Amino acid sequence: MRVLFYMNYQLLIESYSFGTTLSNQEIELLELELETQIMNMNISTDFGCFKSAPTHICKGLNLRKGTSWIMCLAEILDIHDSTKIGKTKSVKVYDLLLKKGLVIG
Repeated sequence: MRVLFYMNYQLLIESYSFGTTLSNQEIELLELELETQIMNMNISTDFGCFKSAPTHICKGLNLRKGTSWIMCLAEILDIHDSTKIGKTKSVKVYDLLLKKGLVIG
């Protein structure tokens, strides 16, 4: 089941990058996925979410080429976050990736 959802979150990101509107339920699923990926970051950094998303997805989200899937996910959630209080999800994820040595500051 985990592999199925793994593919679904990437498909949701890809659909959104092409201009498809996400439902509230899809946003909630993406939030759950991000929380799961952050929790798993302490176990392993070998998950697919740390790999680079395809160029067309990065371009569709106005992110630099080579941006990781987890950063694309955080960016979409930031766009849909109505509270805008405190650090964004993108900044939190970037800080964690920096701490784990997965990005260079």
